[in-house]
Amino acid sequence: MKEIEITELNKYVDPLSIGNDPAIVMVSDGNETNGMTIGWAGFGVLWKKLMATVYIHKLRYSKHIFDNAKYFAICFMKPEHKEIVKYFGTASGKNENKIERCGLEIINDTAPYFKDSRVAVICRKMGQSDFDINHVDEGVEAWYQKDGVHSQYYGEIVKVYVSD
Repeated sequence: MKEIEITELNKYVDPLSIGNDPAIVMVSDGNETNGMTIGWAGFGVLWKKLMATVYIHKLRYSKHIFDNAKYFAICFMKPEHKEIVKYFGTASGKNENKIERCGLEIINDTAPYFKDSRVAVICRKMGQSDFDINHVDEGVEAWYQKDGVHSQYYGEIVKVYVSD
């Protein structure tokens, strides 16, 4: 993989098609490393910094790792890794070592990411907050009636890697 200028990210990732281009978000708190499929993310500017936001449900095993991590990586995978993306969305790191089982090589550069990613966006966590169930749209609130809300983790984009 080669590092590119952060400002070139939009040449490789369309921020409006993230739901159609699922990714695996990787995180490590120094004790545990895990990844999970995400279908939601956001890119933009916050506090005059180029940022990425990911959303982790409170019931996901990765949440406690995110709470303690300083960095995370969003890995947009190649089409041939469709089954791995699906696997990371259905298996839990609580029950198995998904990273070891998937067979892909991990690079630990500030945050863990897959060497075989199409694009890897490395972020320094700058904050987190929970959705407020009392202030979400009526069409969305049904998602949170039973199991609680998502937490938002927003991070400054510090590096971007693309496949060669």
